[in-house]
Amino acid sequence: MLMTLRNLLAAAVVVLALVACGAQPLLPVASVRPEVITPNGDGKDEAVEVSYTLSAGATLSVTLAGPDGRTYVLRKAQARSPGAYSFLFGGVLDGVVLPNGAYGVRIEAVPAEGGAPVVVERGFKIEGSTLTLPEIQNFTVFPRRFTPNRDGIDDRVSMSYNLTKKADVLVYLLGKDGSQWPVPERLDNAAKPGDPGVHTYDYEGGVDLGAQPPPDGDYVVIAEATDALGNTVVATNTLTVAEGGVPRAEIIGATARIAPTSVPLGSSLVFTATVGNIGTTPVRTKGPWSGTEYDSISNFNGLGEYEEPGVFRIGMDFEGNSTGRFYPYRWGLGSPSQLTVKTVNGKDTYYLMPGQRVQITGRVRMTDKSQFNPLAPYFWVGLYHEQVRIVNDRIAPTKVTIGF
Repeated sequence: MLMTLRNLLAAAVVVLALVACGAQPLLPVASVRPEVITPNGDGKDEAVEVSYTLSAGATLSVTLAGPDGRTYVLRKAQARSPGAYSFLFGGVLDGVVLPNGAYGVRIEAVPAEGGAPVVVERGFKIEGSTLTLPEIQNFTVFPRRFTPNRDGIDDRVSMSYNLTKKADVLVYLLGKDGSQWPVPERLDNAAKPGDPGVHTYDYEGGVDLGAQPPPDGDYVVIAEATDALGNTVVATNTLTVAEGGVPRAEIIGATARIAPTSVPLGSSLVFTATVGNIGTTPVRTKGPWSGTEYDSISNFNGLGEYEEPGVFRIGMDFEGNSTGRFYPYRWGLGSPSQLTVKTVNGKDTYYLMPGQRVQITGRVRMTDKSQFNPLAPYFWVGLYHEQVRIVNDRIAPTKVTIGF
């Protein structure tokens, strides 16, 4: 609802008439329309338009007096040049629609050149306002300590709440420095975004997309719901971010070697390679450790070293592999004596630290020629971030003859 051309012309006529008469009131025109608003979300008479005209520069303030005697500031000591102004007020203050009743609007202009303030008072009523606020019930955050580094341990945070009324909801982390980190809602919730019902958020700090997570520290988790009228409610929880970052490791340069190129049955094919942590975040790994020998018909599961999400291991694979597992022969990055040990949930976990390099040796004893391509299969090594991605694939491909 903007000031109409007719109102502008009327204001201009009043000003010109006053100038012609030699009198120039500072606030020749001031109005509040309509006289009654009904902020109930039906799109009709949702807001009042406060309009005024200044004939000279002034400092302007606008306050609102409620039926309970409370006074609210709508505009505070704002410098204005001569001209016509207007703004809309929908009856919402501090995130809540005001109650029904009669309200007074006080427009005060203090001349820029000095002199007594000029005050004009107008009024309007609020009727039929909807005072039912949305509620965010049972806002939970788990776990409360979050380590977004893709090592498979506390890499994700589940947040959930029940929304009682249709509203736009924003969930974000608020840092001590005022920084905000948005948390996207899961799209597979039973309730659509903004609808009443249970909503769940699966937060990984952006690490899954290769982005840096929020810096380590303590955060307030805020869920803020705003309905169509502007009513806003807030629920809070807390979260600690620790050991965050994107894990980065790679097979260094041309360090990978596979030998010999002719292996008698019962003998071993051997590889060596150097892996380095090239990032700023510890890289988790696990056994079997460097130097371990596999039978060719075995795999990491056969050694009891099952795949774990978030673990980095170097592996060997071969042409014609039909086992259903790529890189069936896997080794940890180095040995326990070379790694940093942390105890998590009562279990020792091993990490290659930033800047650290280790050399790994692995052996595969050829026990069954039938599992390989009879025309001399290719073997290669790779670095696998388990259940995340293959970091380096098909490194040092080598054609190997397997003899009887």
